[in-house]
Amino acid sequence: MTITDCVDRPGLLRHSWRDNFGGIMRIRLAGDHSSYHCGSAAVTQVIAAELRRHGEIVTDDSYDVLVVNGEGSMHHGGGAFRDKMQLVEAAIVQGRPAYLINSVWQDNPHQFDAALAKCRQVVVREVLSRDAIAGHGVTAQVMPDLSCFAPVGKGDAVDFKGGIVMTDFLSREFGCFVRLRSRWAERYPFVDMRAMDWPTLVRSLKTARLLLTGRHHAVYAACKARVPFLALAGNTHKIEGIVATAGVDIPVFKDFARLRAAMDEAVGWRSRYDRLFDWFETQKPWRLEV
Repeated sequence: MTITDCVDRPGLLRHSWRDNFGGIMRIRLAGDHSSYHCGSAAVTQVIAAELRRHGEIVTDDSYDVLVVNGEGSMHHGGGAFRDKMQLVEAAIVQGRPAYLINSVWQDNPHQFDAALAKCRQVVVREVLSRDAIAGHGVTAQVMPDLSCFAPVGKGDAVDFKGGIVMTDFLSREFGCFVRLRSRWAERYPFVDMRAMDWPTLVRSLKTARLLLTGRHHAVYAACKARVPFLALAGNTHKIEGIVATAGVDIPVFKDFARLRAAMDEAVGWRSRYDRLFDWFETQKPWRLEV
């Protein structure tokens, strides 16, 4: 029995790996964005822990199964989208199972629809991506970004003393994230997601009153910390998708002036935030289906 035989017979997949590879499944993880910031590092930590439950992680072409972490890259047919889908396509052609997980999906071309349809598992992070990928003939599972399930534990934290804190925001003019340097913005402590690890970020946010952010993973950290946030939309619908999936009425702003104007209103939205935080606490992590 070959791997190809098993692609269409999921119940036999684990048995064939044991027969053909001495019981050790070799898994290639594509899309390790740990170096980007602590939220992406938390994602990789959770994925790697799950993959090691089933086998060993390899970085070369000796893999038996491909797992692609889509994260925030699968949108508008960009270079990272194409690179990852080419890996999926190659795995499928070679008869190796492929998984696309933990992904945004927005405004992508149909070039890779055939390979996408043959993935053993497609998991997106919110319902807007689920609806978008349905247009490619694929029914995706919806599970929160895997940073949600990274351990936090006890340890050091920055004490923000119940104040307002701020991350960076996407600048459409420059096409990158920027830190606000206005006199107004300088009043609030800056939270640098590249300078602290995930547990420290979450523990630190627990000491704040409100987070102002343009970062998707900062919203997740705020939800873990149960601290209200005001978010500016980015270059995809991934933040809007969080609140849509949870079914809560929390705005995501298109411009910073409106975000800033809502700072006083957010105090009265505590019940909405609590519904979102409670919803997150009911969610289950992704599991590799073999």
